[in-house]
Amino acid sequence: MSKIGIIEEGQGIAMAAVHTAGNLVKGGKLVTKWDVQEVCEWLQTAGFGDLSPIFQKHQVSGIVLSKLNDPLLKEMGIDVIGKRLLLMVEVVKIQAIARTEYRNQVIWSAMEYREGPCNNKLPFGWPFACESCVGLPGQYSLTNSKLNISQYQKNCNMPGFGFCGFSVIADNYDLSDITDVDVIASSAAFGEKAGFVTINSTVKCVRLTLKSSECQTACMLITNAKEEAATTKAMMMMR
Repeated sequence: MSKIGIIEEGQGIAMAAVHTAGNLVKGGKLVTKWDVQEVCEWLQTAGFGDLSPIFQKHQVSGIVLSKLNDPLLKEMGIDVIGKRLLLMVEVVKIQAIARTEYRNQVIWSAMEYREGPCNNKLPFGWPFACESCVGLPGQYSLTNSKLNISQYQKNCNMPGFGFCGFSVIADNYDLSDITDVDVIASSAAFGEKAGFVTINSTVKCVRLTLKSSECQTACMLITNAKEEAATTKAMMMMR
């Protein structure tokens, strides 16, 4: 098969996984969180209900299903080559869904903290604290693969012109590109001080503005996710 043919076949499998996700993943539950009974229900839906006793015997849960391959299916006792290959097609689809779910799972989110004057007793931007004057706070979200930073920019950058609407500027940073995460936080006798989480990457340096009390937690979660992403990438390259 040509390289183009291989790419098209891979894209076809990926598209099939996307189209079947709605039927296979019920109630928004992650594939890796399925118990053995839910895996057997998926087997029934995929047309392999007769193999449920084998999957029950070997305690194949969702996390095990995401790791299955042809040699393991053979070891489980599924010896008929044709049936094993057809089952493997369905397993590959569900594994593609599981990988997508894992990459896109939000593990942390926060809103940009905007400290007001007088130890935060007055709102940010006072005395022009209305949304149309100061705009909307940014949004941060962390998944197992990316850090997303969304900023809201007024379409007309003049005080009081928020009624013209806002444009969303969203930047996604691959966790494998992050090189270092630093924290600057402080405390105050009154009110909550703003803190900063500085993220250095091979692309650019960005800064998250949070409550000082939230900075250490955010730093730990981003660092752990970065290390997990690096480990996953290294394991994929070894295959």
